[in-house]
Amino acid sequence: MDLVLVFAQLGLGALGILGVAVSEASSWPDQALRIAIAFSVTMIFAIIPSQRIIRLSPFVYVAVLLALVLVLFIGVSPAGSSAQRWFLIGNFTIQPSELMKVAVIAYLSAFFYNHLGDWQLWRPMLVIGLAAGLIMLEPDFSTAGFVFCLAFAMLLAAGTTLTRLLSITIVAAIIAAFMVSVSLDDNPYVMRRFNSWREMVFNGNIDSTGENFQIDRAREGLEEGGFLGLGSAAKTKIPEADTDMIAVSIAQALGFIGIATLAIFYLLIARRGLKIASLVEGPAALLAAGATLYICGQAGLNLLVTSGVLPVTGIPLPFVSYGFNSLISVAIAMGFIHNAYRQLRSQYAARS
Repeated sequence: MDLVLVFAQLGLGALGILGVAVSEASSWPDQALRIAIAFSVTMIFAIIPSQRIIRLSPFVYVAVLLALVLVLFIGVSPAGSSAQRWFLIGNFTIQPSELMKVAVIAYLSAFFYNHLGDWQLWRPMLVIGLAAGLIMLEPDFSTAGFVFCLAFAMLLAAGTTLTRLLSITIVAAIIAAFMVSVSLDDNPYVMRRFNSWREMVFNGNIDSTGENFQIDRAREGLEEGGFLGLGSAAKTKIPEADTDMIAVSIAQALGFIGIATLAIFYLLIARRGLKIASLVEGPAALLAAGATLYICGQAGLNLLVTSGVLPVTGIPLPFVSYGFNSLISVAIAMGFIHNAYRQLRSQYAARS
């Protein structure tokens, strides 16, 4: 395994434990256990041959797609929410939309590797459009948008021509938009939240609806943390301070130093992951590139929301936020990068 990536993953996990301890003191042992399990998952996927991942990817994609359909009918919702995004199995919940992120990475990697530039447009259009559309119906607009953007980035990484890129993007967007048209009517809060954020950012209007309460409190929390933070005794007063807004908890405990450390860890993953992807041969290259784009892209999105640059999305911070489904998903993605690293070492050994 690549030691730089191991250091970054464990460092982010440690910050996650601190953030959870600051926001929900009783939950940090659970977070520590989940991080340990997630790291074990990374180790497992690091040693699975990339060719096997490629062979299984279509079946995994279809299985997760069926799960996204089923969750609309038998899924559970948290108290006070109408969103059906989880299966309840005993004391555990499973969120198919999180697994779809790595399923899309694996499927598109397999598709482009197997067809080597000679492929039909309709297949990636359908794959991307159905995945994003079904997630929107839950409804989970932010995750659907992220999956769409992740697939778009995968198309770029695969060297897709501009004509094909535009064609796939437009048709996939139409498929997703068709599936979400009813969902938007049933969930007016999405547009209220967006319009309130737009008024606040672009026109400087004070939010009187409460839609931007999280953003307002997040800014206050970031300011309270200062440069060095308030220590582990700091307490956050913001909703989702252990999940989507956990960066605020870290900022209050460690200040600007904590946020800068977060950014450095993600930059290490981005630099190392893309370098490995550029050097390794075969399908492992796209797996590593897609995984890197997933982890660092989601981290960037979460931090932009926390700082108020973007409206609240509900996207967790990779390896840091409290939540088992997200941890497992990004752990699998990190395993893809380690997998490519192992293959790269084998390439160098064969040439020497």
